[in-house]
Amino acid sequence: MKPARRHYKLNDDVIKKVRFLAEFGAPLQHIAPAAGVSYDALLQWIKNAKLPDATPEEIRLFQAVEEGRAKGGMRLINKIAEQAENGDMKASTWMLTHAPAFRDHYSDNAAATRARQEGIEAAVQAISEAGLTPEQERDLLLRITAKTGHNASPS
Repeated sequence: MKPARRHYKLNDDVIKKVRFLAEFGAPLQHIAPAAGVSYDALLQWIKNAKLPDATPEEIRLFQAVEEGRAKGGMRLINKIAEQAENGDMKASTWMLTHAPAFRDHYSDNAAATRARQEGIEAAVQAISEAGLTPEQERDLLLRITAKTGHNASPS
């Protein structure tokens, strides 16, 4: 049995700071030093939160990032609605399309990126259902990864 991870720096104060900064669209590279932790540790804790043996602190951290970004996105959407009523949308539109936390969902390129990812996922699914040998399947998935830059591993 694997011993439980201990977090000396991951505490309520760090989680609160992470949530606040995520709400304002800060990238994780900027959130980590502002919260007093290393970027590598922050990424590892978020990655660990998705594992079955995640610690309560890791889960709360992951939720803080997700909730902060969701709240920030909703705040910006409300701001756009307010400004649209007054005929001015420039500032909020710029923020939604350029902030790292929101541009994947609201930028002009977001729909194309999502369609591309869905196509890659469909190709990976078709390859896994094609009855190829493991070597052939691995070779095709590696080629897709090399051409697209997206990890084409079957989920």
